[in-house]
Amino acid sequence: MASPQQEPLTPKQQALHDLEYARASLAHHAVHAAEEWSPRAIITRSVHKHRAVWIGAAVIAGLAVVKAVWPSRSAQHYVQEGISSTARNSGWMALLLTPLIGLARKSVMNYGAQWLETYLRQKISPNAPDTGEV
Repeated sequence: MASPQQEPLTPKQQALHDLEYARASLAHHAVHAAEEWSPRAIITRSVHKHRAVWIGAAVIAGLAVVKAVWPSRSAQHYVQEGISSTARNSGWMALLLTPLIGLARKSVMNYGAQWLETYLRQKISPNAPDTGEV
């Protein structure tokens, strides 16, 4: 049994065939590019390439954390001058927590406004059904 010969494709059919092939190729390359340019892959390559810099940065960051968490040996000097280590540490905590407080404030205000609106709706018209919309 001989298979029937394929008829030559029209220019439109050839263009659609080429377009389908190009889309498949583009999808393959897009997946590969997404894997290569993901933050995890970039950081992994950077750590392998600049290992000494990453180790140095980790040591400096660790020392900064230790310095911030544990009071220095000269804390007695501050106590003699009337500045307690608690006051110094609270300054560090305020510096660290200020951005977090800013982020939490908006969420708390939205929740409070939603709760207040629901409460007022129930008090003003207790027989009206609650739609759940705010």
